[in-house]
Amino acid sequence: GCNSTATMVDPFPNNQETGADILTPVTITASSHDGNVPEQLFDQDIMTRWSANGDGEWAMLDYGSVYEFDAIQASFSKGNERVSKFDVQFSTDGENWVTVIEGAQSSGRALGLERFQFEPAVKARYVRYVGHGNSKNQWNSVTELAAVNCGINACPASHIITDDVVNAEAAMIAQMKAEQKAQKDLLKKNRKGDFGAPIVRPCETTVTCDLSKAMPYPTLPKEPLATNAPGENFDLTRWKLTTPFDHDKDGRADDIDEWDLANGFQHSDIFYTADDGGMVFKSYVKGARTSENTKYARTELRTMLRAGDKSYSTKGVNPNNWVFSSAPVEDQKEAGGVDGTLEATLKIDHATTTGQSHEVGRFIIGQIHDKDDEPIRLYYRKLPDQPTGTVYFAHEKTKTGTEDYYSVVGDMTGEIGDDGIALGEKFSYIIDVKGNTMTVTVKRDGKDDVVQVVDMSDSGYDEGGRYMYFKAGVY
Repeated sequence: GCNSTATMVDPFPNNQETGADILTPVTITASSHDGNVPEQLFDQDIMTRWSANGDGEWAMLDYGSVYEFDAIQASFSKGNERVSKFDVQFSTDGENWVTVIEGAQSSGRALGLERFQFEPAVKARYVRYVGHGNSKNQWNSVTELAAVNCGINACPASHIITDDVVNAEAAMIAQMKAEQKAQKDLLKKNRKGDFGAPIVRPCETTVTCDLSKAMPYPTLPKEPLATNAPGENFDLTRWKLTTPFDHDKDGRADDIDEWDLANGFQHSDIFYTADDGGMVFKSYVKGARTSENTKYARTELRTMLRAGDKSYSTKGVNPNNWVFSSAPVEDQKEAGGVDGTLEATLKIDHATTTGQSHEVGRFIIGQIHDKDDEPIRLYYRKLPDQPTGTVYFAHEKTKTGTEDYYSVVGDMTGEIGDDGIALGEKFSYIIDVKGNTMTVTVKRDGKDDVVQVVDMSDSGYDEGGRYMYFKAGVY
C-alpha cells in the first residue's frame, strides 16, 4: 500500500555545514536501467548515474535497518539544463509505502547536490525514488541519491540552490574546463615529445668522439657511485638509449647513441644515477614514439654491438646485431654474436595507477626484438589494489603472428596478493637463448628461482635474415 503523510518544507530552515557521515545503503536496486546501474547512485561521483526511461521508473535504497530521516539529497544528470520530476517514498518493510515527497522538481540550475526537506521526520529502512521524467523527455537520470537526518548529518547551505550557489558552480565548471583544456594541450604536447629538460649530448659539447671506430671496453668502479653518470658505472659502450622526447622535431623519439652514453650522458627527468648507485629509467604515459606501429613511449636501452662504429647500420644481419645458433651458417658468420644472455638486477619504484583496465600498472622491463617481431617481452605489472606485482612474458611466433603468454611470478592479470614482487623489492631476471631454446629465470632473495623454458622451433626465428637485439628499461 501507499499513502502520503509528510509535508515538504521550503525553504529549508536549519542548514548545518558539518555533521556525521551519511548512512551507506546496504543495497541499491531499480525497476530497470539502461546500463547505467543503480549502484552508481551512491559512489560520490556526479559523473556517473542511474538512468531509466519512462514514467514511474524507480530506484530504491535499502539501509538494512530502520533509521529516522527528514530530507533527501540528490543530484541529476544535466541538472543545470533540465528539471527532473519525481516522488520519494519511504517504508519500514519494503511493502507498505508512504509518499513523503510528491510532485517534486529539481532546480534545473545545478549539477551538484540538492536537498529536499520534509516534516515531520519519518522512520524507514527503504527509500524509493520514483521518477516522472524531466522537462525535456521521459528519462530519469540521477547521479547521486541519499536519505539524511539534518539533526545528525551535514546539511550545508550549498545544497539549497540559490543564485549564489549557481554562480559558484558555474565558476567552478569554467575553471575545470580550463584545466581540462590545459591538460589536453599538455598531453598533446607530450605526445609529440615536446617536454622535458633539453638533451645535452657529450659528443656535441664536452668530448671528442670518433664515430668511425668501435669503443674499447671501459674500466668501471667496483661498486656503482652515486656521483657518476650511468655510463661511468655501467658498460654502456654497446647500448643506445631511446627517450620519450622529440626535441629535434623529426617525428620520432630521440635516441642517445653509444658514444654519448659512454661519455657521461644523463638526464634529470628520465635517466640518471640514484643515491644507491642504481641506473634509473623513468618514462611517461605520453611521449614521442619510435614508429607509427607503437602507441607507447619509452626510456629503454637497445644493444648496439658495433660499440659506436657507425660504419655499421643499426639494422640487418651485421656486426651490430646477433642471431640464434639455429640461424643459417651464413647469418652466423655475418652477425656480431651468436646466441645471447640478458641479465638484470632491478627494483620497480612506481607503476601507473590509471588507464585502460588491461594496461594499468603494466610495462615491459626486458625484450628480445628481431627485425619485425619479439621472441620475448618481459612484463612487470602492479595493480593499485594489489600489495605486490607480477612478472610474466609474451612470446611472439613470427610464422603465425600469434602470441603465447607465460606466467613467471603470477600472470598477466596482476592478481597475486602478497605472493608477488612489491614496489621497491629487488629481484633479478635472466633471458638466455641457445638456438631455439629460450630460458627465462626470475631470482629473489629467500625464494626459489622460477624458470620458464620456451621451445622456439616452430616460431620462425631460425630463418635467414632474422637479426636480434636486447632491450631493457621502461616501455
